[in-house]
Amino acid sequence: MFRKRLVATMMVVAIIALACGGSASQAPTTQAPGDTAAPPTDVPSNLADNQVYRVDLGSEPPTLDPTMAQDSNSIAVLNALQRPLMYFDKDLKVVPSLAESVDVSTDAQTFTFKLRDATYSDGNKIVAGDLVYSWQRLMDPRTAAPYSYVLEPVVGASELLGMAGADPAPSAAEMDAAVAALGVSAPDDSTFVVKLATPATYFLTIAALWVTVPLEKSWVETPGFTEAANYVGSGPFKLDTWEHQSKVVIVPSDTWYGQKPTLTRVEFSMLGDPAAAQAAYEAGELDAVATPSEDNARVTSDPVLSLDVQQVPAFSIYYYNFNMAKSPTSNLNFRIALTQAIDKQALIDTTFNGTGKVANSFVMPGIPGSDENLNVYPFDLASAQSHMATALQELGVASVADLGKISLGFNSGAGHEPKVAFLAEAWSQAFPGLKFDQIGTEFATFLPQRHGGEYIISRNGWGADYPHASNQLGGLFTCGGGNNDSAYCNPAFDKLLTEAASEPDQDKQVALYKEAQTILMTDAPIIPLRFPLATFEIQRYVSGLLITPQYAVTPGDQWYETIQILKQ
Repeated sequence: MFRKRLVATMMVVAIIALACGGSASQAPTTQAPGDTAAPPTDVPSNLADNQVYRVDLGSEPPTLDPTMAQDSNSIAVLNALQRPLMYFDKDLKVVPSLAESVDVSTDAQTFTFKLRDATYSDGNKIVAGDLVYSWQRLMDPRTAAPYSYVLEPVVGASELLGMAGADPAPSAAEMDAAVAALGVSAPDDSTFVVKLATPATYFLTIAALWVTVPLEKSWVETPGFTEAANYVGSGPFKLDTWEHQSKVVIVPSDTWYGQKPTLTRVEFSMLGDPAAAQAAYEAGELDAVATPSEDNARVTSDPVLSLDVQQVPAFSIYYYNFNMAKSPTSNLNFRIALTQAIDKQALIDTTFNGTGKVANSFVMPGIPGSDENLNVYPFDLASAQSHMATALQELGVASVADLGKISLGFNSGAGHEPKVAFLAEAWSQAFPGLKFDQIGTEFATFLPQRHGGEYIISRNGWGADYPHASNQLGGLFTCGGGNNDSAYCNPAFDKLLTEAASEPDQDKQVALYKEAQTILMTDAPIIPLRFPLATFEIQRYVSGLLITPQYAVTPGDQWYETIQILKQ
């Protein structure tokens, strides 16, 4: 765990030094003669004839449109199909990928990316104008991309974000003009320039996200462009087949400029149940699996299966949203009461088989800005009942029974049922008469329902897109943020995030993020529950598979191109 903390800290220091030029008067240029993102791989001599890697996604990816993707299932596939300007190496440092180099101005507000000679899977050359189109599409209010907020530091981005939901709505001409004014340009086919309104110490990590990959306009405007027959990517693999609700298959791209994959196919199944995936692994039908929490003790003590186990402290969190736009969770004392009524360690012991760590804050351990001592509303039944009594007075009802059934939403078929049942039972026991309607929905349906505020309380999880507190707090909890599923809004919180983003002194920056996180936890728009310890089983004939804390969801989902299948 100490090593992971050190890696994350070193990465943030490197980003700050690059983005702000450190103490040097001339900002550095980072160059790479080849693809520096994928770890170098020595191909073993004992390769199997069948180079197929089989892994389960659990459920259907909601989308393979890079601009619109916001979930781990979609991203697990997109990491192979698309590649951005920058990417993360095995130590989670940001390094060039489709960019050959990046130059940062001395004021840290102009980023000039030089593109390497690379082509899409359809054979067309990747040009800087494709990045201009992609970034403008991401920010266009009419696209309604959930991750549009990540470009907020760019010139003109704040104006575009403000247009979403504006009353009166801006005209098409006004939106077109605002999109055209976004601070991105292509002076020539190999040069992409980004201008920031204010310095952002983490900005190079934004250029490493799937939502910022180059896109051909002609491809995106093709009907059914995300289907296999039409799909165009910039990554090491291309989409071969997508049998909806059943299977996704990817194969190596003939046009990929970097390290050529040894694998001839990656097959993603959608078994819809962690127990089914575990059974398939044990039957030899999968090459790797995320071990279900209920099987963790059995697997780790099994004399055979335990040899396959890899465990990684994941940069992720398991939590639930309180819908602050609806009663009764719009009431602070009601939210405090529910928070203090949950014994989080008992939840982990009972429904996660004891794996993972109690979460009382949001920024994950190992990421600068994490505050493991923060515990604003600890488990305390007496205090919970006192807050509930106050909440009922403020809500103007005599008893919890008068509140009616509270909708408790979650995505079904992913092992969440026991966790939801635990919470509902604990709350019902703490507050007799309080009733819940436990509603399980297929993942692709649940995502927009949750964001649209259809539930009073809803299950959620977050995995770090990059190991920086801006990614854990901005967009999820800022006013109108693209991933803000609680309808939370506190201008004081937003102001601290804005200050932190441009603060070059790391100690001061971390202090600002901690202050913002304290406000967040005091306002209680969510109930954080668990920081996971990701447990995987990987067949011993699988070589070259790497798992980092940042991509601890689908085994190997950061670099499928480094994986090989050995003779058994």
